[in-house]
Amino acid sequence: MSVIAAVLGSPVSHSLSPAIHGAALKDAGRIGDYSAIECQTATLEATLISLRDGGAIGASITMPFKEDVIAFVSSLSETAKELHAVNCVVFANGQAIGHNTDGDGCCDALVEQGEVKLQSASVVLLGGGGTARAIALSLLLRGAQVTVINRTLEKANSMVTSLSSYGHITVGSVADLAHAEVLVNATSVGMNSTESPVDASLLHSGLTVLDAVYSPMETTLLAAARRAGCVTVDGLWMLIHQARHQQILWFGQNPSAEVMRNAAERELASRRK
Repeated sequence: MSVIAAVLGSPVSHSLSPAIHGAALKDAGRIGDYSAIECQTATLEATLISLRDGGAIGASITMPFKEDVIAFVSSLSETAKELHAVNCVVFANGQAIGHNTDGDGCCDALVEQGEVKLQSASVVLLGGGGTARAIALSLLLRGAQVTVINRTLEKANSMVTSLSSYGHITVGSVADLAHAEVLVNATSVGMNSTESPVDASLLHSGLTVLDAVYSPMETTLLAAARRAGCVTVDGLWMLIHQARHQQILWFGQNPSAEVMRNAAERELASRRK
């Protein structure tokens, strides 16, 4: 069976994308496989050309190629251009168009699973890296007010300066959590560890908390948030929704989040055996 799309990265064997996208393709009755392709910077362009010429409709781009791939696409969406990062490529009319769906994945998870009304919502965002920046941009475009907290103040200031034209965004401190409606952890703190990016005493029942980390599924932060009476949203939902946006870009149809989530959970369960 021909490859209809693929995820490109290094290492890529751990990626949940084949399970998630494969389930969406099967549910929609599409003919073709979604593959994981291990490649290097030196082979990235050739791999993209091979996929395009082989009839694939697009590719997911994961670490460490989200910036490198920009050199090999024909054009960028406005979001990808602003973020200088691509996580999805669409092949159309011999062209390769770069997009970024990370931020929309987070926002959709907040809206659909957290039932958050983002317009005018007060959001504390932890992190200063590429994922945090993508989330901040999408939050601002949806009308949220964003306060950025990062251990490296220079990174936080840089993000705020570069995104200030899109809406209300400031640098803050954990004290801002007292009046916040949403907390998003876009750092790696808590990944496969019992660490938490914020002290549990700062959490309150008026918060909706999303942790972009999904290994473990319930991080120390989310467990503490649940005990504090917060609405919690795990990082797997963010992953599912950013993948849904990729499917929309490729096929023009919105796949079932439940089908994709179930496939991801099955894959994770099989890895634990």
